[in-house]
Amino acid sequence: MYLVAGLGISGQSVLRYFENQGEPCYAFDTRSDLDIAPLQAQYPHVTFATGTLPSDWVKKVDSLVLSPGIAKSSEWVKPFLKAGKEVIGDIELFARSVGEPIVAITGSNGKSTVTTLVAEALHKAGYAVGVGGNIGEPALELLTEDKEFDVYVLELSSFQLETTYSLQATSAALLNISEDHMDRYDSLEAYIQAKLTILNNAEWAVIPKGFQSVTGVTLNELHFSLESTTPLMQSHDYGLVQKNGQVWLGWGAHAAVPISQMAQQGVHHQLNALAMMALCRPFQVPDAVFASVLRNFKGLPHRSQIIAEQNQIQWINDSKGTNVGATLAAITTTLSMIDGQLILIAGGVGKEADFSSLAQALTHRCRAIILFGRDNQQIADVFSEGDVQLVETLSEAIQLADQQALPGDAVLFSPACASFDQFKNYIDRGECFERWVTQQLENGNME
Repeated sequence: MYLVAGLGISGQSVLRYFENQGEPCYAFDTRSDLDIAPLQAQYPHVTFATGTLPSDWVKKVDSLVLSPGIAKSSEWVKPFLKAGKEVIGDIELFARSVGEPIVAITGSNGKSTVTTLVAEALHKAGYAVGVGGNIGEPALELLTEDKEFDVYVLELSSFQLETTYSLQATSAALLNISEDHMDRYDSLEAYIQAKLTILNNAEWAVIPKGFQSVTGVTLNELHFSLESTTPLMQSHDYGLVQKNGQVWLGWGAHAAVPISQMAQQGVHHQLNALAMMALCRPFQVPDAVFASVLRNFKGLPHRSQIIAEQNQIQWINDSKGTNVGATLAAITTTLSMIDGQLILIAGGVGKEADFSSLAQALTHRCRAIILFGRDNQQIADVFSEGDVQLVETLSEAIQLADQQALPGDAVLFSPACASFDQFKNYIDRGECFERWVTQQLENGNME
């Protein structure tokens, strides 16, 4: 008997999956005020509980299916572990059910972008592609659709990977690691180990160059970096290739796409593109497809997105920058694209992260650092120099930035924090930023 724990989007996808499989189950959510009447009507054969887990369920259950938002270390989960019960997630159920190739992508930053690029490349190469996981649809939803897919492309978070054991990806990528979710993990090493799970049993492991000594993977590694490749380098090294006076993306001596043809310029966009190419290696995708994808891909919303330009000042929405590593990448790319200085707007819920690297990155060409939200003082404490200003809200931060920015500057909104102190999620936060910037630039105030 299965127990589905956590009745949000992923939990409900597990209920639908079990319903289609004719598999009986229990369902539980820790929120005592959750209205489960609609779910009870939809799944009349499922026994539901909220708030407190019924004490006799531990004995009745063989497998606990945790939603990603529930940590295995939660107190109410411990009796299941002590009793030797299986604790898995929706991705584990997916991995056990699928025979088609899987491309799996994780990392602290860039995973949604790389997932989208891979899916688009495989689609243009003629594959029927199912995309899901931590982006778009829950993975199990892909199995309940009428359409059959040739390949699945999954974005996976560390939370999902904690309860995944049977994944055997055709190609899998660990894009990068930066400190994140330290409010959930005991250490950075524990976070890294959760991420590394994605490479277990993968036919091809795609990792940043120099990271192979950490992974322990020795077979079919593909490395990507912004180093220049040479004819003597292995074709397993993806990087920059010099050809006809231009810099190309490629591997070994093979030049695939000139970086001048990319719609998105900047170093982290090049890294994303190289990771995408490496992940597609088992599928023999032509260079022309890579070129087409990169020429037309202008980025995902809320990721280093220029949303306004007035008086030669760019306003950039990077609300998806929910950790320090993402914000550092956004700072580097933004500075490479402007002649003036940077105004950074950051803040929110810090997730017990170390923000000291932000101070190092903002020693030059930084006009101001404007911090808002719950943990703004914690972030401010790492800056021993520079113009650091604290406000309560994002709208106040936008007004200050508008007053101080000069022609040639960029106002970068990259919070380096979670959003839930003042917003529903990073999407809500980014949409508010865009709306308030528009109002500020048009009217000089926010309504």
